Amino acid sequence: MSEKENNMKELLDRAAYLRGLAAGMGLDESRNENKLLVQLVGLVDELAKKLADLDGEVGELSEYVEDLDSDLADMEDALFDDECEGCEEEDCEGCHVHDEELSFDCPHCGHTVMLKASDIDFEESPVCEKCGQPFFTDTEDDE
Repeated sequence: MSEKENNMKELLDRAAYLRGLAAGMGLDESRNENKLLVQLVGLVDELAKKLADLDGEVGELSEYVEDLDSDLADMEDALFDDECEGCEEEDCEGCHVHDEELSFDCPHCGHTVMLKASDIDFEESPVCEKCGQPFFTDTEDDE
C-alpha cells in the first residue's frame, strides 16, 4: 500500500472511530451541544468519504494523462523526429521510419483515413476522401 493510500485509509478509519465514539456515548440529541457534536462527526465522516472518492478519481485521471502524454510523445517522434533511426540521416526521405502510417477519423463523417507521416502538410489540413471535408479546422479563421 502506498503512503497516499495509507493516509487515505487512516483518515477514513479516524472518521469511523469518531462516528463510533459518538454513537457509543449515547448523546442526547435534544441538547444543543450534543446535536452540534453529532452533526460535526457526521460531517467529518462524509467529508472523509468524499475525499477518498476524489482521491481515486484524481488517480485515474493522472493515469489517463500519463497515457495521453506517452501517446503524444510517440506521435511527436513520428512526425517531428529529424534524425532517422532507420538510416541515421537527417531529413531522410522515403525510409520505413518516415513512412509510418497514422490513423485519423474524420470529425464530420467518421471515415478512417491512413496517412503517411512524411505526407502530412502542416500548412493544410488533410481532407477526408469520403466527404471532402478537412480533418482539422483553423481555429483562427473560426473566431
